[in-house]
Amino acid sequence: MTFTTYRLNRREHHFIIVGIIALIIIVAFFSLVIDKKLITPPAYVIIGGARITVEAATTPSEQYQGLSGRPRLCQFCGMLFIFKNRGVQTFVMRDMLIPLDMVFIDDDKIVKIASDLLPEGAIPQNFYSSDVPVDYVLELNAGFTDQYDINVGDTVQLSF
Repeated sequence: MTFTTYRLNRREHHFIIVGIIALIIIVAFFSLVIDKKLITPPAYVIIGGARITVEAATTPSEQYQGLSGRPRLCQFCGMLFIFKNRGVQTFVMRDMLIPLDMVFIDDDKIVKIASDLLPEGAIPQNFYSSDVPVDYVLELNAGFTDQYDINVGDTVQLSF
């Protein structure tokens, strides 16, 4: 049995290299799409008649960053801080550009609302505590809780 050695010419070699590069780009694109959760439905919170699309902050770094540095928040958007361990949670308005309402939630009930909190710089002076153990904190545009008549004791539906 004999084997014949076949050498690729320049054109075939170029075609194979371009194909490999295209495959790498396709794999990278789909991994980014999956990583950024672009193919999953958004999480949301329903309080009273308001349905709020939320970005979940679950890791310590996401929770530290929060909404800091964001120039705006859409009308029915918010950030939901999800804590693995129920506890008293304290927040600041560090490097915020927009005023907020903070809704402190234990299980599915609102236990406290801090309204119309003003932005602060890199060294915040004001601290906002849940006072009691909570599982979640929802940040919304300032005035949202008043506008939509959201109150302590209201039930919250979470979908994520």
